[in-house]
Order: sequence, then structure tokens, then C-alpha cells
Amino acid sequence: QVAPEEFKTSISRVNACLRKNLPVNVKWLLCGCLCCCCTLGCSLWPVVCLNKRTRRSIHKLLEWENNRLYHKLGLHWKLSKRKCETSNMMEYVILIEFLPKYPIFRPD
Repeated sequence: QVAPEEFKTSISRVNACLRKNLPVNVKWLLCGCLCCCCTLGCSLWPVVCLNKRTRRSIHKLLEWENNRLYHKLGLHWKLSKRKCETSNMMEYVILIEFLPKYPIFRPD
């Protein structure tokens, strides 16, 4: 079982990473949308790159959390892309999976 304090700390780290990156991404998105017609869509490339960097940093953070705590508890956190239930849009969610238990007492 995960202590509530550990869970809260992990979620706070993810939120802090998003809080740091999202305002910059939104500013670039607005600038990209304003200039989209003039640049034939090329002004949106910085947004794509920034979003990829944000996903990569969340992925690294989750791997660090897994190695630090969750793998020892038989859990695995990962970022997953899912279709929204209410629309056709895609969203990223954190999945918490159970790791399979290996029978260590069974002979080879």
C-alpha cells in the first residue's frame, strides 16, 4: 500500500512539472495560431516540440518515482494517451498498473 503522503508527493511533483511548462506552451500556441496563416502552419512547430519535451519530462519523472518507490511496492506508473469519453479529443492520463508477482519459491 502507498502512504497518502507519498502519493501526494508524487502527484505534487507531476503538477509542479506541468505548472512550470504549461504557461510557456500556451504562449507559444497563441503566437503560433496568430501567425499560422502567414507561415503556412510552420509557426506551430515550437508548440509541438515543447509538448514533446513536457511529455518526456513527465515520463522521466514517473520513471524516477517508479524506481524510487513504486516498483518496490509492485506498482508501475506510466503516462498513457486515451480518447476522452465526452469528445473525440485525446488526453494524457497517468495509469497505475500492478506488476506481476514472480514465484520465487518455484523451482526452475
